[in-house]
Amino acid sequence: SIESTLLTLGNYWYVDSGAAGKGTTSSFGYQPDTPFSTLVAAWDSGNLAAGDIVLVAAGHTETVSAAAGMDCDTAGVRVIGLGTGDQRPTITLNTANTADIDIDAANITFENLVFVANFLDIAAAIDVNAAGFTARNCEFRDTSTILNALIWIVGAADNDSPRIRVLNCEFFAIGAANTHAVSLPGTSDRCVIADCYINGFFETAAIGAAGAVTQISILRNFIRNSDTDADACINLAASSTGIIAYNSVGAALAADATTNITASTGVVLIENYSVDTGDRQGVLDPIAT
Repeated sequence: SIESTLLTLGNYWYVDSGAAGKGTTSSFGYQPDTPFSTLVAAWDSGNLAAGDIVLVAAGHTETVSAAAGMDCDTAGVRVIGLGTGDQRPTITLNTANTADIDIDAANITFENLVFVANFLDIAAAIDVNAAGFTARNCEFRDTSTILNALIWIVGAADNDSPRIRVLNCEFFAIGAANTHAVSLPGTSDRCVIADCYINGFFETAAIGAAGAVTQISILRNFIRNSDTDADACINLAASSTGIIAYNSVGAALAADATTNITASTGVVLIENYSVDTGDRQGVLDPIAT
């Protein structure tokens, strides 16, 4: 069984919108044939505890339609989607531009889930307000240029969301007013963004830190930003510290491939390659000195 490969001292819970025996109350979720009908129901049940694993069935679908429409408020819970390709569980944000998923407890993990923006200029799809949030092997995508998320993952404005990790995720952001795939507006510490594919339009930067983040690691990402501004791929505030290494990036800034990555002197940059418009090979960015 899938449970035998996922070691935990906690409990296993099941979510499946397609199951005949599904329900929303706390009496559901214990078995695959009587699962919670939504992840929202699982979080709201009061059943979850640290160390638990929530298994979301292949083909599961649900919508988040309001601010804090999904409130993840139990620390140490791991949510794992089953299935591959188009069978991965899909969570669609719609109805209001304030629709979002709140991460309000520490050490919550999302794995193998698909998130879709289906309303105009959703402000921030996943709002991280606690330490240790991880998104692993997830996909984030806009429906169209006007059904989009301005920001997919946003940290707290202070230091309430350290150790965010975004690992091996894909972003397809085609909204006409998008600003970031990942935004760190505060002073988050020890965040890691690694092995991601980020493709789309971002007015500010695909990965941006407006606050002075510390000990950040941005590693081995592939980033394409169709915006024509400088600093469009990775942009960290002054006084930030950490490492940016082995990223390959490109933006639509004509004839200037060396301003797609901006960081402070406290950030070590190792072998990052950048390309501007056109059919060209990348060059080191910033230029080696």
